[in-house]
Amino acid sequence: MEQFSPTSENLDRLELDYLYGGVVQYRAGETLGPRVLNDYELVLIIEGQVAYRVGRREHRVPPGSIILARPGFHEAYQWDRVGQTRHAYFHFDIARMPGDWPDPRSWPAVRNHPTPVIGALFRHVIQLIYSHPMWPAVPPGPAECRVVETLISIFLEEHAAENTQCEYDRPEPVHRTLRWMRQVIDDDPRRPVRLEDLVRVACVTDKHLCRLYRKTLGWSPMRTYNLLRLQLSLVLLTRTNLTVKQIADRCGYENQFYYSRCFSKTFGRSPNRVRQDLSQGVPPPSSPLPVDITPRVYW
Repeated sequence: MEQFSPTSENLDRLELDYLYGGVVQYRAGETLGPRVLNDYELVLIIEGQVAYRVGRREHRVPPGSIILARPGFHEAYQWDRVGQTRHAYFHFDIARMPGDWPDPRSWPAVRNHPTPVIGALFRHVIQLIYSHPMWPAVPPGPAECRVVETLISIFLEEHAAENTQCEYDRPEPVHRTLRWMRQVIDDDPRRPVRLEDLVRVACVTDKHLCRLYRKTLGWSPMRTYNLLRLQLSLVLLTRTNLTVKQIADRCGYENQFYYSRCFSKTFGRSPNRVRQDLSQGVPPPSSPLPVDITPRVYW
C-alpha cells in the first residue's frame, strides 16, 4: 500500500463527489420514511421536537441538535406532533476521507447539545449550496470541502471527548473543596485557609480528603490551594499591567519577595522573567494544575 508523508496533500483532506441541500418546513404530525439512506446526510433541527429512528433505536431530537446519518441507515422521522418543524440538511458522498477520521461505522448518529460553532458552520454550508447553482452536477471545490470537513471533524471530536474518561471526573469532595477554594480566592484572597476548613466543606475526614486529592490531582489539598493562587498570578502577569507587588497582593501574598520565590520554585522562572520573555514572544510556563480549575477572575 502506498505510504503518504504527513505533508502529503492527499493525506488529510476531505473530497466530496457532490453536495446538495437546503431548508425544509413540515406541518405538525408529518413524517419522513422509513427509508434506507444511500449517502451521507447532516441534519440541523431548527424548530420543533423530532423523533428520529435509526434501526431499532429512537432518538429524541430537540431544536439545535444535529443528526449525522450514513449510507445504509434504516431511518425514519416523526416531525413535531403539535407544531411545525424546520430543519436544514445537506447530502454528500465521500470520494476521499481524511486519514485521521474514525471508521464511519463508529460515528455517532445524534448530538443534542453541540457546540455553537457547529450550527454556524452548518448555516455556512447551506449558504454555499445556495450560491452554487451547478451543484450537485459539479463536485464542490477544495475550499468548500474544507468547510464540511471542519464541521464533521468538530462533531466527531466532541463525541470522542464526551466518551473519554478524563481528569475532570473527580470525586464530589474534591469538587466541593475546589469550588470553595476558587470562591475564597475570588472574594478574599488574604483569608487564611486551613486544612480544617477544607475538611469541613468536603464532609470527609482529613486523611480521606488527602488521599482523594493525591489520587486525582497529585497534590495535597493545601498544596493545591497554593498552586491555585500561583496559577491565578500567572494569568495576571501575562494579561494585565499590574505590578508584581499588586499581583502578589491580589493573590493573597503579603510579601512580594516571598511570592516571587514561590512562583520561581513552581514555574522555573521569576515573575519578572516571565514578563520579559513574553515581550520577546516566549510563551508563559504551563501550570501544574488542570486548566479547568483555574480561578475565575472578576473585573
